Amino acid sequence: MKDRIFQLMKRQGMSQKQFANELCIAEATLSSIFTGRTRPTNATVAAIHERFPEVSISWLMFGEGDMLAGETVKETTLDPSQPSSESVAEIKFPSPDANPVAPTPTPPQQILRETIKYIDKPQRKITEIRVFFDDGTYEIFSAQ
Repeated sequence: MKDRIFQLMKRQGMSQKQFANELCIAEATLSSIFTGRTRPTNATVAAIHERFPEVSISWLMFGEGDMLAGETVKETTLDPSQPSSESVAEIKFPSPDANPVAPTPTPPQQILRETIKYIDKPQRKITEIRVFFDDGTYEIFSAQ
């Protein structure tokens, strides 16, 4: 999801600071999402949806479908043979209100989970436990 958030930020032509300000979240939060230290929370997704309602939630969360849903997007390109003229192509996305169609059932998808194993770091073992009492005494328990 972090890649799609980054893609949206770049599509909007914003810096990381501007994008964080638009979403009303801390820059450090956005930075930690982009570096992979933290995952985006539901509040982050809600902030993106509130600020950019044209962005598809399915695309944002799961990468399904197109980035923009239910809107007309105009794309402007310059014609190199005619420097002063512009050609405009209009792409129409289906509106959620137009022609409701019964959804086709989709087969359940397999959920993939990543497991991270720290191989180069040996497992730690408890060697000693110290318990301090309120009368100033203590006991040591050794695992031997």
